[in-house]
Amino acid sequence: MYELIDENNNIKMMALIICTFTYGKTNYCLYSIDRDKNDTNIFVSKIVKNSLGYTLDSNISDDELKALEDIIASFLSKTSLDKLREQGFSLTDIKLSGINKFNEKKCYITTYNKSILKEVMLNYNLEIPNNNTPIIKVKKSKPINKSNIGSILGIILGILTIIICILAIIKIIFN
Repeated sequence: MYELIDENNNIKMMALIICTFTYGKTNYCLYSIDRDKNDTNIFVSKIVKNSLGYTLDSNISDDELKALEDIIASFLSKTSLDKLREQGFSLTDIKLSGINKFNEKKCYITTYNKSILKEVMLNYNLEIPNNNTPIIKVKKSKPINKSNIGSILGIILGILTIIICILAIIKIIFN
């Protein structure tokens, strides 16, 4: 899952990167954002390279989006990669970096059933994330080194001894 920001509403959303691909001479990212329990919305954005690496650009003309709708429809119908290549489509392995924004109104393609999308991804041997994997990476806690336990106990005992001595001195002085 990948965090994207809806540039119209400035809302963070989690997207599944279906694939990155080249069509014509331009690189694109095909991704989905869950709509509900059964369906997901499919989007496409240009991929541009900047000083941070590869990021999404939602500046897609209506004509470009129409051409992409046709090739993506072929892709989603599990057309063979050879036929897709004949149409100018090829999968790439571009990894996104930095903060990525998308424009829902400019990039939306269609709504699709999640189970069918999973079949499409399996058809092309695309990576399917494990739904049990947490989105936020949790750091594992490091156990206390056993050789340091003696030192820690010694420090605690020293502090307790000082406190007891101070209390005894206060009691002697005020009695």
